[in-house]
Amino acid sequence: MNESRDPLKSLFEEAAAAGRARASYASAGEISARGRRVHRRRLAVLAVGACLVVGGGGAALVTLLPGPSQPVVPATSPSVSGPAPASTTATLPPPAGTSSSAVTTSPPPLTPPATSATILPGRTP
Repeated sequence: MNESRDPLKSLFEEAAAAGRARASYASAGEISARGRRVHRRRLAVLAVGACLVVGGGGAALVTLLPGPSQPVVPATSPSVSGPAPASTTATLPPPAGTSSSAVTTSPPPLTPPATSATILPGRTP
């Protein structure tokens, strides 16, 4: 087939000429605006990524930290959480002007707490 008489080739050439006539270059302002939009999008994606990293790190840190601690028993009253030690003695320094023998003291004996169902001697429940 002769290429100069090809109807499809001539139609494509006409379409290309019409496209060249209507085509124009983008102005510098349009190119700058497009660049600014792309830059803003990249910064937004970077900010969202940073927030996710910081938030995920905080969540991981919270899960790795130990849980709440047990309450501390006050030091001024006897502990009711367990049995009292058998005997506790404290060694005090000797008073001034006395011999160097150690003076020991022991705490008063513990008494059981009073209950409403106290059994008196001689009576049966």
